[in-house]
Amino acid sequence: MSSTPCSPGKAVADVVLWLALLAGLALSVLSGLKICTALCSETAKYLIFGMDFGWFGCAFFGALVLLSAVRSRAPFAGSLLLYGVSAALGSELRLIWIQKYIIGSWCPVCLGIAAMVATAFLALLYQLLATQTASGGTMKTKITHMAVMVLALLVGLGAALAGVQKEAEAAGPDIYFGKRQSDTTVYFVSDWFCPVCRRVEPDMEKAFPEISSKARVAFVDMPIHPDTANITPYNLQFMVYDKDKYMRLRHVLEELSRTTKSPTPEQVQSAVAPLGVTLRPLNFVELMNGVKLFESIFRGFGVKATPTVVVDNPKTKKRRLLVGSREISRNAIKEAIAQVER
Repeated sequence: MSSTPCSPGKAVADVVLWLALLAGLALSVLSGLKICTALCSETAKYLIFGMDFGWFGCAFFGALVLLSAVRSRAPFAGSLLLYGVSAALGSELRLIWIQKYIIGSWCPVCLGIAAMVATAFLALLYQLLATQTASGGTMKTKITHMAVMVLALLVGLGAALAGVQKEAEAAGPDIYFGKRQSDTTVYFVSDWFCPVCRRVEPDMEKAFPEISSKARVAFVDMPIHPDTANITPYNLQFMVYDKDKYMRLRHVLEELSRTTKSPTPEQVQSAVAPLGVTLRPLNFVELMNGVKLFESIFRGFGVKATPTVVVDNPKTKKRRLLVGSREISRNAIKEAIAQVER
């Protein structure tokens, strides 16, 4: 498809196209850097073919910008641009459906990216029709172009249906406990060296059986104290490999953190040996995915301090944050679960 402007309308469409592609690229960078709001927290847990949406979008929009830049000299680039944007529009339909019917809330950055894709699609469609009309293209040619665009859109939709998964399902470690099919998740966000977290921890241990019978539960490390990063690798591997013993292992890690800020594998192994547990370290990629998942949770929900309990239900679009020892208790968490499920 030629991009040579032959009318003011096509020139305007070309400007709109460039603005849409560059804006989509900029929004993808924001998404990749997780510069977003609490509304993006659930969206941030989804990946496409195992890749972060933001960085995937950066690569995709970068390719579209390149195609747009060379299409005047390489006609095939114009066709690739048109069909690539059509496929992207199909993918965005799936992502919008996920936000509407699965997550239950809207991510402003994601909606902005979808809007830019739709704008680029309309600009290219206008240019295609204007070019075909100006050159005396036959109805058969127009129908052929439209059919290929629809096919590309369906391919994009199919790819999103097959490739979009929750992070925990696709690449990240499974950090969840309790009633896993529940729409409500209770996130206990803490720091291993936070004095208030240590005061709340025994109550959380006692409350865990009851809370986990009512909702899905996750324990999230928020490294306000940098030394927490020395405990996180062990915490993650116990979540993944030893779920049935996790609360006892968590208690052991909490006691160990009182004696050393940087426990060695040998020290941890010695501490957990009485529970019949052998260390099985996560590989680097699994560990980084776990840390990234933790970060997406506490940043996405706007957690500013530890300890914080986030009780979230995307289906009802309700959320409660309990902060500090005065607000966090078994009864308060139970009441928060009931409130978000109403």
